Amino acid sequence: MKSFWKHAAAALSIIALCFAAGCGDSADKKSGGRAAYRFKDKEITLAATPQRVIPLSDSLLSMYYAAGGKAVARPTSKNELPAEAKDLPEIGHVSTINSETLVGLNPDLVIGLQSQNQKLESILQANKIPYILLNYEGIEDNVPLLEFFGKIAGTEVEASKVITDYEQRIQAEKELGKKQTPLRVAVLRATGKDVTAETPRAVTASMVEEIGMKNVILDHVRNISAKTVPYSLEVLAADNPDIIFIVTMGKMDQITKKLEQEMTGNPAWNQLQAVENGRVYFLPSDLYLLNPGIRTPEAMHHLLELAYPDLQQK
Repeated sequence: MKSFWKHAAAALSIIALCFAAGCGDSADKKSGGRAAYRFKDKEITLAATPQRVIPLSDSLLSMYYAAGGKAVARPTSKNELPAEAKDLPEIGHVSTINSETLVGLNPDLVIGLQSQNQKLESILQANKIPYILLNYEGIEDNVPLLEFFGKIAGTEVEASKVITDYEQRIQAEKELGKKQTPLRVAVLRATGKDVTAETPRAVTASMVEEIGMKNVILDHVRNISAKTVPYSLEVLAADNPDIIFIVTMGKMDQITKKLEQEMTGNPAWNQLQAVENGRVYFLPSDLYLLNPGIRTPEAMHHLLELAYPDLQQK
């Protein structure tokens, strides 16, 4: 009997210590324990909920705020930003971050993009600043990123509500698309160097597919691994899509010149039904060049409105 009470007392002591120290991921995070957080192929271990977070891109900043987080600085950007973040100190454009300013702000977590911010790794390591560089690309990454940010910021409940609303709005746009007559669409990516066609691995073309339009490039390409593929005016003329969406990247005068060289300067361009019917649309870069994140339902709806002018009457 004495042995029983001895073991029971020991068990109760362990439980009491567990509550005092904090058990489980969220409790460990709040009490100074260490917890690991993973997004796709990247993982970071933090000793506590970070209080001085700096996202290095406007897309990451917007998603971090959407998940309930707060930052102490922001990248320089002309794109739409969370209202609460507009007056924060600026650290430079995503591809030209001012490392001295960044370090001087004494962040306890820096969140960047693997594709844009890798050159900052050595500086962050030398200054012992916790960081994670993410591979954040297509719209399929949006919900996992909101979940990841909610865990890091300790705002899982708020992030969960945002995710539910986001998913409902995405589904509403898909359902709206199903009610329309499917249209054949070409999604061109125009830069100062070339004009290519987007595959469903690219942002705009993936949204086109989600809302029920047909991307004509799929008549030619199988086993897609690239976001864009070469696309000539001759092939475009043969496809003769109902609509042409153009996503631009770079300086508009250079883009216009390249488009003229490869597409619009050829008489065959004016014979396309999309051109004849005034159904060629240049899309705003902030919604269609890169992942629009929390604004994805808005971007989808805009595509539907362009494609179906009487959408509101249906």
